[in-house]
Amino acid sequence: MELNQIVRKSRLPMVFSIASTLIVTGCGGGSDVAAGSATSAAATKTPTEMCAALQDVEVPASAIGLPTSGASIASATLIAATAEGNTSGEYCKVLGKIHPVDFSAPDIRFEVDLPSTWNGKSVHFGGGGLDGTIPATTGFAQSSLTFTEVSGVKTPLARGYVTLGSDSGHQGNSEQGDFLQNDEALANYAGEHVKKTHDVAQFLAKNRYGASFSHSYYIGGSGGGRQGLVAAQRYPADYDGVIASFPASEILGLSFQMGRVSQASLASGGFITTAKASVLKAAVMAQCDALDGATDGVISNPAACHFDPATLRCPGGVDTGNTCLSDAQLNTVNTIATPLVTNFDFANGIRTIPGYNILAGTDFWNPYITPLGPSAQNAIVNPAAATSNYGSFYYLFPNALVRYAIARNPSLDLMTFNFSDPGALTARTQAVSSLMDATSTDMTAFKNRGGKLILQHGQSDQFIPAQMSIDYYSRLLAAYGQDALSSFLKFFLVPGGSHGYGGQFEGAYDGLTVLDNWVTKGVAPSSLVITDMNPPTAGRTRPLCEYPQWPKYVGGDVNASSSFTCSN
Repeated sequence: MELNQIVRKSRLPMVFSIASTLIVTGCGGGSDVAAGSATSAAATKTPTEMCAALQDVEVPASAIGLPTSGASIASATLIAATAEGNTSGEYCKVLGKIHPVDFSAPDIRFEVDLPSTWNGKSVHFGGGGLDGTIPATTGFAQSSLTFTEVSGVKTPLARGYVTLGSDSGHQGNSEQGDFLQNDEALANYAGEHVKKTHDVAQFLAKNRYGASFSHSYYIGGSGGGRQGLVAAQRYPADYDGVIASFPASEILGLSFQMGRVSQASLASGGFITTAKASVLKAAVMAQCDALDGATDGVISNPAACHFDPATLRCPGGVDTGNTCLSDAQLNTVNTIATPLVTNFDFANGIRTIPGYNILAGTDFWNPYITPLGPSAQNAIVNPAAATSNYGSFYYLFPNALVRYAIARNPSLDLMTFNFSDPGALTARTQAVSSLMDATSTDMTAFKNRGGKLILQHGQSDQFIPAQMSIDYYSRLLAAYGQDALSSFLKFFLVPGGSHGYGGQFEGAYDGLTVLDNWVTKGVAPSSLVITDMNPPTAGRTRPLCEYPQWPKYVGGDVNASSSFTCSN
């Protein structure tokens, strides 16, 4: 489950062998015209029969590259192309479970969708947040900065890709986090489910088609973006391409930063209401919107925006209403905007967790999203009893990780936890960070096998600071140099882009085609255009600029990408 899904709540013994084998031809390029439907002359089974046969498959532990007790199939159902709501053509929907070594750990539940007309390739869908549900593998992967796509773009399954995903190793209300008390469940969530699910899907594809994946891609956003980085960093032999959108690369440090913000927001008088936030946002936009040359509701170069929130201070620093901010509320704003600096190292030597661009256009109070909660009174709630609009994700997420993954103490009080200095829990914090964080700069194996990575982030992300991806890119640049890095990684920052929705510019483009063309044809991403899907401004376009460039207005229609140039 992605961060946005969590927020919306705030609102295989014997191996079956196919007797007849499909002739599978992998097709390259962006059209994804499936080329695997022809059967050999010896083929005797229909898609219905071949799908039904998967019901009896048992995946042995030996087929999975990490320790498990094998996997079993719960159901294998052929979905007709004409089935109600199906826009992806005929496919076999396989649901199953990967069984743990420690039987007190939960199973990893998965879905693998096998199109009757296969293009030879696969797309592994990432999850997000603390997961807990299987991603919608019949829909769109997080290949853009939104949860929709531009008109005419087909789902991966409709293009003939095998699609797959898992719940990362637990079911249920993910904000509770109690599954993290089990070591194997923690390791699965941290990244092992990526490898295990891939290997099961590969096994099923061999049974169904008689061939392995010709190319395998991982696409995810948020926590799923972190999983994409895990795929490239830890399992490079399995993946040819990755799209990591707004990835939670420093996920444990990110949770600490969220917890730090919660402490400020939930301190006496520190909570900022939507009404007060609108005053802050309006002041920022008035000062910084036109700095890129166009007054269009988007701050295209946040680095040039230097807004001082003290200009909104209430007289005497005391809350006098919705037109100003008290000292306690200014402390919340400054906490959001500044980094968390620790006296210990997270994985890979990281000690600074960046702040958010709240003073450069990031909106924490969009009506669709309340990451800090609808009110101070409703920020801390029991997620098991929550309804459609509960709590603060900034409280619930670190609360789950600190209580269950680190302290393993359900009674720990997050409001008194020292995020800069965890004291006796420092060593445990570092161990969990080593498991969970996807901050390694050793991408050599992925690079050397020809792997390609698209890293992208919205400048106005209200859950994962854009600076986190900038910092990761900078460390990779220091490790590889520009030429070597550009040969396998492209990094895009989207001004006004948020965490899927809630920003000023909800950008979408056909990222899967771009990635596939890069992997299969050697056509690197360039001169891309991204389209705004935000309802009030839907259809306007901007150039998708490769970092460190940003789209500067040069004249003409402010809604057309041709009126902007990528500038340093």
